[in-house]
Amino acid sequence: MTDRHGLKAAAARGVALGEVGNRIVLENDLVRVWEVRLDPGQTIDFHIHYHPYIVVSLGGGENEVETIFGDRFATNEPLGATVFIDAMRPVHRLTNHADIPYVSRLIELKHVTWAPDAAADGGAQ
Repeated sequence: MTDRHGLKAAAARGVALGEVGNRIVLENDLVRVWEVRLDPGQTIDFHIHYHPYIVVSLGGGENEVETIFGDRFATNEPLGATVFIDAMRPVHRLTNHADIPYVSRLIELKHVTWAPDAAADGGAQ
């Protein structure tokens, strides 16, 4: 078995995975809505997503995603930007590189749950 999602790498480094966002705004059987709020220079802990999700930016947006493997890529999510993630990605964290706060709503779609082993063949269970 490979470690394409970085759970073994995180454990080997002693990284305890954090929450997807700062606080849950709404949750029911179908969705979980997180608030993600990062001040300039702030980073949210390493985490992993087990559900498809939608991110709606409420402001800010000059961010960088860093995976547990050290890969980095910039994201640009200005006010109103919407992103849909429909595949399980490696353990990662997000840093706000703007000089203003980044705020978003991250909406997890709970009717699909990904498992690291199943992700190679589509991820859905």
